[in-house]
Amino acid sequence: MLLVSQTALVSAKPDVFPGQNRKWNYYQSPNFELYSTNGDRDSRDVLEKMELLRAVFLDTFKLTVRLPQPVTLYCFNVDDDFNSYMPVTHRSDDVQYAGFCFGYTDRTVITLAPARNRAAASEVVYHEYIHHLFRVTEQTPAPWFNEGTAELFSTMQEVDDSLHLGQPSVGRVYELLQGQLMPFEELFAVTYDSPVFRDSTHSGIFYAQSWAFLHYCRYGVNGIPQEKLAAFLRAASSPKVQEKPEEFRALCKDLLGYDYPQLLRVVRSYISDGRFAGRKVPRPPIAAKSSYQARAVTPEEMKVRLAELSLRVTQSAYANWFVRDQVSRQPDIRLQELLGMVALRENQTESARAHWNQAVELGTTNAAIFRELSRLEGNQVFSQFDLDYRLADARTEQLRKLLARSIECAPAQSLSYEMMAWVEATASQPRIASINLVQKRFSTLNDKPRTLLALTMVRFRLGEIQEARELLDQLDKLNPDQWVAYCAEITRARIENRPLNPEKIPVGAFSRSDNSILLPSKLELPR
Repeated sequence: MLLVSQTALVSAKPDVFPGQNRKWNYYQSPNFELYSTNGDRDSRDVLEKMELLRAVFLDTFKLTVRLPQPVTLYCFNVDDDFNSYMPVTHRSDDVQYAGFCFGYTDRTVITLAPARNRAAASEVVYHEYIHHLFRVTEQTPAPWFNEGTAELFSTMQEVDDSLHLGQPSVGRVYELLQGQLMPFEELFAVTYDSPVFRDSTHSGIFYAQSWAFLHYCRYGVNGIPQEKLAAFLRAASSPKVQEKPEEFRALCKDLLGYDYPQLLRVVRSYISDGRFAGRKVPRPPIAAKSSYQARAVTPEEMKVRLAELSLRVTQSAYANWFVRDQVSRQPDIRLQELLGMVALRENQTESARAHWNQAVELGTTNAAIFRELSRLEGNQVFSQFDLDYRLADARTEQLRKLLARSIECAPAQSLSYEMMAWVEATASQPRIASINLVQKRFSTLNDKPRTLLALTMVRFRLGEIQEARELLDQLDKLNPDQWVAYCAEITRARIENRPLNPEKIPVGAFSRSDNSILLPSKLELPR
């Protein structure tokens, strides 16, 4: 049966991947790589604009990339070639797409159609790339803030030595003028599971109103003191605003001066006025585009890169076979990373681990691989909370080495430090140097309650009972979720040699007689 399938596959394979035999050049800027069939000037312009967008976004929000991930662009100059690498679900005779931006676990990939409408392509790509920047800076803003910000930056334009932000999109303005605005309590409550996300294609009043409201806050003539606007935007960018909606409503009234119904009237008036004047900002310093490295790409190399693109985007069976055949012939770090992503997409966790471990052995420096592999390896051993659980020594050393490599590739990240705390909390012999490193980085971590719980376990195991109590007291002040709070109660009960407090047991918790508790996904590294 396998022989028949393979024979059929080989006989049906195309001669080449579409576009393989065209003249391709490779460009490398500080933060992007580009495979392009366009001219040298256009190719360098594309990379320069991406570098500018990245720089102005990071400067606007004063953010640092904490989880770097490779970004690859493909620029096509033939429509049929571009369309061959379009998701099957988007292929239609009625729609012409200008570009796509795809975020994968190992890298982000951007495809651009021939430059018939580069402005439209830029809007699509810039919007999705802003989501990528939120992810790699370890920011998880509420959906309305995420989408509204992506729209604000999607129309970035160069004007002399400045960048113009906030230019209106014709489609968004039309949606605003034709649609019915959402009450702000509804807009702010939208989650990624809401129908507005499941059933739409980034169109509709939610996206348009999110853009208009942030446009009003950042660029509108509104008479609100700048320090109050800045404080509101800082609060609004936090994912925790949806956890306490009434507190955010009070904050909105205090800082902007309006309750939600009043704010709706003000924004409606702002939309009706129709000015939508953006703002010029200084051009951020970036490397000169003349400094970008460039070289010609052979058809053989391009075949592999286009096979990679096809497997990612179209999930082509032939591309899958071709990539695996390439890997069987010679070691390839990038293709091992790709196959790990494919395995994870198909929920084949063990296969993903195997491919990514192979990429590590081959010498990958892709921080995204270390991050994902750390998550998968750690989740195998941290699926439940148990004060008496101990990692095997071999497993401890494996995770220590993996986390050290991960931190070496991305020292500003949060996730590997958090996982390091749990490795040392459950190691047979905690490594004090690692604990000190986590404590040194503690103020920068995203999940402080969970990490503080691990540090408490270390103090408890070392017999430093008073220090463990003090850490638990600090944890209580951080408003931990119910699972972490319950783990803290288990720890405190053990320290005080008493039964668990029934009021601290969360609904649905599966506790055991030995006071351990299963914590599905709660002690796992988030994806």
